[in-house]
Amino acid sequence: MEINIRSLIEGLSYALDVAEKSYLSHSKHVAYISSMIAKDLKLPIEQQEDLYYAALLHDIGRSNTYLIEEHCIIGRDILLKLPIKDIISEYVYFHHEHFNGTGPFELKGDKIPLPSQIICIADLFDKVFGDVDELNLGTINEIKRWLNINHELFNPQILSSFHKLIETEYILLDYFSHEFNNVLFKRIDVQGYNLDIGGVKEFAQAFSKIIDTRSKFTYEHSLGIAKLVDKITVKLGYDYEIQNKMHIAALLHDTGKLAISNDIIDKEGKLDERERYEMNKHTYYTRWILEQIEGFEDITNYAANHHEKLNGKGYPYHLHEEQIGELDRVMTICDVYQALTEDRPYRNKMPINKVWSIIDEMVNNNELDGILVGKIKNILKEEIVL
Repeated sequence: MEINIRSLIEGLSYALDVAEKSYLSHSKHVAYISSMIAKDLKLPIEQQEDLYYAALLHDIGRSNTYLIEEHCIIGRDILLKLPIKDIISEYVYFHHEHFNGTGPFELKGDKIPLPSQIICIADLFDKVFGDVDELNLGTINEIKRWLNINHELFNPQILSSFHKLIETEYILLDYFSHEFNNVLFKRIDVQGYNLDIGGVKEFAQAFSKIIDTRSKFTYEHSLGIAKLVDKITVKLGYDYEIQNKMHIAALLHDTGKLAISNDIIDKEGKLDERERYEMNKHTYYTRWILEQIEGFEDITNYAANHHEKLNGKGYPYHLHEEQIGELDRVMTICDVYQALTEDRPYRNKMPINKVWSIIDEMVNNNELDGILVGKIKNILKEEIVL
């Protein structure tokens, strides 16, 4: 199994956008503007590619902090652990530095890496104009006015390039297009390279930490499920590729929770009807994010179907028994088991006998697969004995 790194990073960038509670293509719009400026400035092709990935990942450290300096440090440290060039982490680390030295680390002028300066202007631009509904002459004049007012923040060379690009109508037509994903695919000439399964796992593990550390109650929840599916898929006789896909799916199954408020995730008590509706959205967002990644088709199903039930009363698609595959069922059982054996804001973790009693009751209600539950129960009991 190999996955193209461009497709992987573009897909996972949506997770960063929902975590930031921005619209669902902030990272891609920043990457587009950054790439167009880099191309106009004739940066070396390899540097343009590194810049593109840095722009897509520039908010990777932001999900658990609102402190700019801290999110730059966290982002750098996460990226240094991923199978990408170290220089990409440097571009992200300095992307909030201003040309006049007013950024968090007070770097000034050419001491700031040029790609970081480019991401900075693209990021600030998108935060101001990213939610504009319609491009017209008034919008263009407002953009020019904004650039002039804030000119001290930006490298004059980059500012001049941006002004020049705006004069070519297609840049803003691209940027505000309702078909932006197609535009990005056509305009950005980054082919990427294939990551092996080990590299994909490293990305999945990094994002699982971003997901789970939002709450002390879900800390290492996804990793716990990944360990469960590792044991179970081996014992059930699945091949190495399926084992790896399930491991990745387990790490990313709650990606969509980045879109859910911590007030709901950490609520001490039963969710009301509105809160339950909001919580149930998370598997929809998990699917929406993961299905952007070419080659993730199976992984997406294993991850996003973990709240579907055999009786059709799960969510978000209310699938019925014949529509839910065996590996989707395994993931659901593992998610239930892991959740019950963890503390939650409204209860303490449960003793193992109580856990299996609840799971057995779910089998009786035709929510879970009884045959698989029996097999998994025996596999986990064997592990305890060993």
